[in-house]
Amino acid sequence: MKGLIAGVAAALLAGPLLLSTPVIAAEEETPEVLAPGEGREETFYYCIACHNTALIRRSGFTRQQWDELMDWMTEKHGMNPLEGELRETIVNYLAEAYPPRRQRPPAFTNPFARD
Repeated sequence: MKGLIAGVAAALLAGPLLLSTPVIAAEEETPEVLAPGEGREETFYYCIACHNTALIRRSGFTRQQWDELMDWMTEKHGMNPLEGELRETIVNYLAEAYPPRRQRPPAFTNPFARD
């Protein structure tokens, strides 16, 4: 489990900023920079207390990974514990709005390679 959390954390902190993710200055951020969905405002206001939304917008995790990430941020970064209905709302929103990304097919397929 700790390996999963560490991997998720590393992806969040070191992942490349995707070209599809617009760069938005912190003072310009509003809940509307996040994907629409139930829980967007709660997620926005809870999360921007510690980091900007680019970190969220460039991420994509399963519901379990988002949920475990809440514990990791509490333990490693001193985030206020996220519990109860608010946690469920935020984790559900993140899992729905920012799921794992599909793997793209390779840009080049070797016609001589055997399956």
